[in-house]
Amino acid sequence: MAAIMLFLLKCDSRNDFNNKRKDEEFRKNYYRMFRLRLPHMDAVNDMFKNLCDNKMEEIRCRFINSLIEKRVFHKFRFFDKYFYIAIDGTGVYNWGDSPPENIAKHATQKKYDSGKVNYSSQILEAVLVCKNGIKIPLISEWIANESGKNDKQDCELEAFKRLSVRLKNYFPRLNICLLTDGLYTKNPLFDICKQYDWKFITVFKDGNLPSVWEEVESLLPLTARECSCKQQQFAGNYWITRNFQWIKKIEYQKHHVNWIRCIQEKEHSETKEKDENTFVFLTNFDVDRQNIAAILLAGRARWHIEDLFNTLKNRGGALHHKFSRNDFNALKIWHSVRQLVYMMLELLTHTSDVLQMKDKYKITWKELWKNLNAYLSMCSIDEMMEQFEIWILSSRQVRLE
Repeated sequence: MAAIMLFLLKCDSRNDFNNKRKDEEFRKNYYRMFRLRLPHMDAVNDMFKNLCDNKMEEIRCRFINSLIEKRVFHKFRFFDKYFYIAIDGTGVYNWGDSPPENIAKHATQKKYDSGKVNYSSQILEAVLVCKNGIKIPLISEWIANESGKNDKQDCELEAFKRLSVRLKNYFPRLNICLLTDGLYTKNPLFDICKQYDWKFITVFKDGNLPSVWEEVESLLPLTARECSCKQQQFAGNYWITRNFQWIKKIEYQKHHVNWIRCIQEKEHSETKEKDENTFVFLTNFDVDRQNIAAILLAGRARWHIEDLFNTLKNRGGALHHKFSRNDFNALKIWHSVRQLVYMMLELLTHTSDVLQMKDKYKITWKELWKNLNAYLSMCSIDEMMEQFEIWILSSRQVRLE
């Protein structure tokens, strides 16, 4: 609970939370809320060193499965069937050239021509992405070498293979559509999705799969009329024109993939200033005039995972802070707790009651958390807890907006 509260209150470090712990009013409020003594963060870290590293993740996945069974996310599905799951990796810790032994044997290495070696830690995330912007971290896979074995470096694609197995085990009956960037536009993605009966929409960049690009370029002139359409709409102050093209059933190493491209042009209605972007994807969805715009929108939803990384790094998640500097197991559990708390906050900030309160008092999320920290350190919550205990007895339904 102390580790969860550390991230709920957006503390930057264990020392930051320990400073709150020194305050008598904060300790009293903590006990009033949880009926638990407030431990020192060093004690929490010592416990994490000996805790099985997947336990916090199991708690999170059971909770998410419960929400899925209650159809909480069903209205945000793709084609009223598929759940978007974005896959991407990010760097989290730079250890320099001399990390602690327990960290060094798991960290990936980069060797320079000068002979210097730099150690770092990266992580691969699977994130449930909803149409309304909700981002729920599902599972994490560390891009890390096995204990003591640095003869072959781990990489993002190998981590993806491990993550896909765990994703299937945690959510065996979920209809999944993977959203990935160009790094994953390779046979392993196609094989895994075929094996598990998953859908995928992956970014297709120049240089990826040359044989597929060659076939696309040869077929485009022949299919220009039958496999193209145009969409125009007015949004904000812009006229948005989208020109779609697609080619179906391109064969690649015993797989058939569908190619789609959208050239989007935005023109300001007053200044006439124009901006043009091109989006290209490969997918195993059957593509036609009726669904190509929806497929493109789903593919572009992958950017939500980048927003999640930005939040964890720059908006109170303290992703780059090393909560354990000499034990890799504890480091993984600190991250699992962080992701659990992010999920809690994401659900909280998208409930209709909380959004209405925020709009009513014209307050930003940053200001709200600042006030919460001040209240817990300076005021007694006894009166608030009495009201809360009465309020919680009545049944209610939480609605996500």
